[in-house]
Order: sequence, then C-alpha cells, then structure tokens
Amino acid sequence: MLKIWFLTLTLASFTAAAPVEAADQQDQGIFDVGRGTIVAPRARMVDVAQQLLASVSGEPSLSEVMDGYSKRDMLLHPVDTDDVLRWTFWPTERIGLPLKLMDVEQMTLTQELLWSLLSEAGYLKLLNVMQLENLLVWTETDAWPRGMGDYVIVFFGDPSDDEWSWRFEGHHISLNIAVAPDGVSVTPSFLGAKPALVQTGRLSGVRLLRTWEDAAKMLILSMTEDQRGLARVSISPEENALVEAIGMGNFDGAPHDLHSSHMLRPEEAWDDWRDLPTGIAYTALSADQQNILDRLIGDIMGLYRPGYLTGTAPDRATLSFAFSGDATPNGLLYFRIEDGSFFYEYLNTQLTYDHVHTVWRDKDGDFGADIMKRHLELHHGGGQ
Repeated sequence: MLKIWFLTLTLASFTAAAPVEAADQQDQGIFDVGRGTIVAPRARMVDVAQQLLASVSGEPSLSEVMDGYSKRDMLLHPVDTDDVLRWTFWPTERIGLPLKLMDVEQMTLTQELLWSLLSEAGYLKLLNVMQLENLLVWTETDAWPRGMGDYVIVFFGDPSDDEWSWRFEGHHISLNIAVAPDGVSVTPSFLGAKPALVQTGRLSGVRLLRTWEDAAKMLILSMTEDQRGLARVSISPEENALVEAIGMGNFDGAPHDLHSSHMLRPEEAWDDWRDLPTGIAYTALSADQQNILDRLIGDIMGLYRPGYLTGTAPDRATLSFAFSGDATPNGLLYFRIEDGSFFYEYLNTQLTYDHVHTVWRDKDGDFGADIMKRHLELHHGGGQ
C-alpha cells in the first residue's frame, strides 16, 4: 500500500496571500522558547547554522569511520566556490550533507534553519513537496535517487554575520540563500510538484502549489480578447524540439521552463531568460485585474519571512504578465511575471497535467549579487 504523509495541506496550499506591499513588512520575530525570548530570524538563522556545523565538527560518528566519509566535509564548502552557482532541482547526485546521513539532532537543526528562513505557509509548502517523494519512490521507474533522505543542505563559508551562503536542495526544491551584513538574498528559488494533482489513494484530488496557477487562470479569464492577445506568448519549434528529445511532451506551442531546458543547451544560452517577450503591462490591466496579480505576487514572495524581502517587490511601472495555454480548471498553463529585475516562471504544461515547475529569479541579485554589491559599496569603498 502506498502512503503519503502530508502536513496541514490547507494551510500550505490555500492560505490567502497578502498584497505585494507585504514584502516590505517587518517580521515579528521567532519565539525562542528555550531562551524565553523572541529573536530576529536572521540571528536565529546564523545561530542554528553554527550549531549544525558544530554538530558535525567533533569526533566522527561510527558510520563516518566505517564508510569513510566526513559529514563536515559534505556540509561545509569554500565561500567562493563555483558550486554556489550549480543549483539543480531534478533527482540527481549533488554536493551537500543529505538528510539520510544525519542524526536526529542534525535533522532537527536543519528544520530549525528552514523555519528561520520561511514563512509558516512556505515551510509547509516545502514539506509537502518533499512528501511527494514518498509516492515517486514507488511509482517512478528511472534510476535517479528518490526519497526524502536525498534532500541535502550545504554551507558555502562559515555561518556568521559576515558573508556566507547556504542551499537546501533536492528533487523539486532548490533554495539558494546568501547572507551579508546588509541583507539576505533568497533567489534563485525553485519549487515543483509531481504529481501536480494526486490521483491515487485517499489523497486523490490534492493539488500542491495550486494557489499560483489558480490566481493566474483567474487573471486570464478576466481579460478581454485584446488583453489576452497582448499577454499571450509562444516559443520556437526548435525549443520544443529540445524538450521533446528527452521525452517531455508539452501542449502545442507551450514554452517549457527555461531552467529545465538548460541541460539541453550550451552554457552561453543559459541567461536567455533575461530577455523574453514581456506580455501585457500591469498598467494595461483593470484595477480588479491588478489586485489579482498583486495577490499572486504576494503569495509567491510569501514563501519567505517578510523581513528578508525588503525592497524586493516588483515595480508596477515596468511589471508585465505573459502566458500560454488554457485557463480552464484542468487546462495546461505556462505563465511568467517580470519587471526590470523580478522574474517568476510557472508551468504545468506536460500533457498529463502532472508536473509543475516554478522558479523565482532576480535579474540583478541572484546568489546575493545585489546585497554583496551594496555591502562593498557601503563598507569597503566599492570593493577597492
């Protein structure tokens, strides 16, 4: 019998999003019951990361000795390694300390680290995506590693109040977090879901990540024909041929997400997502339509604690929405939202309505580029 354990699906998938302005609100802090106080999320993040590193820095465990590996070496990597940029979201071997090699203390600290980063709704979304591995490990027939134990955490540099970064990653999850004295960066952020719609067992009908798709479809349904004409985009037959080459069929003309298809293209084409047709402008939408788009963006950014998102809200003056596909309840859909720096892409385009990919990028600030630049300008004379 197949079993999946989901955690508070209604909260994780259906919580109403705050408007875009929520990104500039301050987090009220984390209850630290052990110390009887409320702590700032960033301080909690650094503290827990230091505890996790300390937990793998002492005498090696019996399994480390017997199997010849080092948890510390798996967890801690140089701050300036190119591996920072090598993020993946498919089920593959990756650097980092996997959950399956952690003891209970280390797994607990990993969950505390995620709690210091994510909103409650975002944390539960993440856990529910991970829970789908309990289904895929039995239903998928490929040779890729499957299971919740294959999610990893990796530090790039010693956790501190100075510059370092970390990543939590596995199938359909890649959270890339950069920490500098002047801020925290949360992009690239990737979440996916397979199955997008559970169709077996007592959880049949469950749709993870549905809020983003439903909001976009409501926006499309509200548009006039002229507005849809401005918003609709397609992609070249050559691009779809690349996707079909690995057996991932999409509906006709559907753009497959650019990040999945990176593996099929030369590295010099990996930044093509920065210059795409933009669709319909925010300013060309009615007030009700703008409210729907605001709510959608608020829910996207609402994965994280609001204190990390100050100044990251997109600019309505340059904001646009583009889509391809069908806005009916079970219709296959691709859409993206972007402005001068904000970029978000969603797709559920495979012919079985079974596979969602979502990614949030920052054209100027991925992997902490913006906060690192600001820190150098403010405190080190522009890096001189």
